[in-house]
Amino acid sequence: MSNERVLLWIRGAAARTLRGLLALLWMVLAGCGRYFGRLRDVVAQAGAETGLLALSLCVNRSIHLLERLFWLAVVISSVIAALVLSRLQLERYFSSPTVISVDRDYRGWNGSLPAVTLCYYDHIDSFKANEYIQEVWNVSIIDEDYFYFMDFLYAVVNATAGNYAELAKFAEDERFDQIDLYEMIQRVDRPFEQVISSFDAGFQVHVQRVMTERGACYAINSPMSTVLSGQPVAYELMPQPLSCQYGKQQCYIRMDLYESTGVLDVHSPFEVSATEANIVALHKSDEITASFKVLETVASKNLRQLSVAQRKCVFNNEETSNLKIYSKSLCLARCRAVMALEMCNCVPFFYPYVDGPSCNPAGFECLLDFKWPIWALHICKCPSTCTEIEYTMQTVKKSSWGVKNNEEVASSETATSSFRWDLIPPKVRMRRDVVYSFEDLVVSFGGVLALFVGVSVMGLVEMVHVLVHNLLLDVFTLLRMVWVRLRRFWRRDDHKREANQHDHAHAHARLHDFNERLSLAATAELPPFDYVN
Repeated sequence: MSNERVLLWIRGAAARTLRGLLALLWMVLAGCGRYFGRLRDVVAQAGAETGLLALSLCVNRSIHLLERLFWLAVVISSVIAALVLSRLQLERYFSSPTVISVDRDYRGWNGSLPAVTLCYYDHIDSFKANEYIQEVWNVSIIDEDYFYFMDFLYAVVNATAGNYAELAKFAEDERFDQIDLYEMIQRVDRPFEQVISSFDAGFQVHVQRVMTERGACYAINSPMSTVLSGQPVAYELMPQPLSCQYGKQQCYIRMDLYESTGVLDVHSPFEVSATEANIVALHKSDEITASFKVLETVASKNLRQLSVAQRKCVFNNEETSNLKIYSKSLCLARCRAVMALEMCNCVPFFYPYVDGPSCNPAGFECLLDFKWPIWALHICKCPSTCTEIEYTMQTVKKSSWGVKNNEEVASSETATSSFRWDLIPPKVRMRRDVVYSFEDLVVSFGGVLALFVGVSVMGLVEMVHVLVHNLLLDVFTLLRMVWVRLRRFWRRDDHKREANQHDHAHAHARLHDFNERLSLAATAELPPFDYVN
C-alpha cells in the first residue's frame, strides 16, 4: 500500500513539474516577443539621442519596408567598413609603426671613434708555459713528453671558434680532461703593452684584455667588450668611448706596438669582434694609417615607447631574457655558445660569460664532428640594435721602416709598428623614428568612425549607455516576472499539499474515534465479575 502511495506521489510531482516548465516556456516566449518590440523602441531612442538618423529609420514602421531594409544595409556596410579599416590600422601600429629616414644636418654632429680588437700572433710566454707543465703534469724540459705538452698549450692558445682542429687531436688523452682551458690560457699568456694616443690628450682610451672567438685579445676603445670578461657589469658603469665633433676636430687614435705583431679588427665600440669586414694584419716595422667612413643610425626618444616587436630593434641598455646588456654581435656569439652546449653539453672557453661546463679536448672533438659553428651561423638570428655605427675602410696607407743590414737588426732592441685610424666626417646618417604612434592610432579610429558611422566618442558612450540601461532594465523585469510566477506556482502547490495533509489528519482522527467507540461497546457486553471470598 505504501509503494502505491509513493508512486502516485511521484507521478503527481512529475505532472506538476511538467506543467510548471510548460508555463515557464510559454511565459519566456511571450516575453521574447514583447522584448523584440521593446528592442525596436530602444534602437529608435539610441538613434534619436546620438543623432544617427539611419538607426531610427531602420525601425521606423511608418516608412516602407524596402526603405527600412535599405537603411539597414547602409548601417551594416558602414559598420563593416569601419571595422575592416580599424583592423588594418591596428595591424599597422603593431607591425610597422617606425620609419628610417635620412638626416643631412651634419653640422654639429658628434660621433664615436671605432673600436679595435687586437689579437697577437705569438702570445704564449715560454717561461710561464714551463712552470705550468711542471706544476700540472710534473714534466720538465728534459722529459720526452715535454714538447707534446707544449704542442697542446700552443693548440689551446692559438685555437679560435673557426679553427680548433689542432686542439681536437688531443681528445683521446685523458690527462687533459680535467684541465680548465680558460684558466690555463690566463696563466701562460704573455701580457703586451701598447702605447695609445689620440687627438684628445686629456682622454684615457680604455684598453682591456678579453676572451673573444679569436682567442685572448685586447679591446681598445670598446666599452661593450667589458661584457666578455664574464663579470657582471651595469650599462651605466661602462666606460665611454672616445668621441669627437665631426668637421671641427681631426678624429684619430694611434697605437704603437713593441716586439709584437698581430691582427686587428675594427668595429663599432658598442659591438664585439665577430666579423671579418675590417681585418688588418700588422707586422713588424709596419706603419699603417687607415681612414674609415661611418654610417650611423640614431633613434628618436619616442622609439622607446614601442615594444621590441613593434620597433624590431633593441637598445643597448635594454635587458633581454639572455643578456643584461645587448648588442647584436654579442647575441649571435651567445647563440653559438648555446648551440655548442646543446650539442656536446659543454661551452667552449671563448665564451666565459655563458654558464655551463667548459669544453675539454674531447668536447672540441664533438663540436668538430657537428661542424660547429658553420651551421649555427645560419640558425642564430638576433634583432638589430636601434642605434648602430657601421665603419667601412675607405683608404689605407701602409709603409715599412725597414733596416739597412743584419747588424742593425741584431743591435736593435725593439722593432716598433704602429696603427692609426681616423674618421672621415660624414654628411649623412640614418634616423629611426616613430611614424605611427598610439596618438595617431586613436586619431585614425576617430576619423574612421566619423567618416563611416558619423559618431564621436561621446555619441558612442551615449549609445552604449542607452542600450545597456534598457537591456538591464528589461532583464530585471523579466526575472522579476519569472520569480513572481514561480512563487505563485509554489504557493499553490503548498496549499494543495496542506489541504491533503489536513484531509489525511481528519480521516485519521475519525478512524481513531471509531476505534475508541468499538472498544467501549465490546467492554460493555462483558459479564460482571464474581468475587469469591
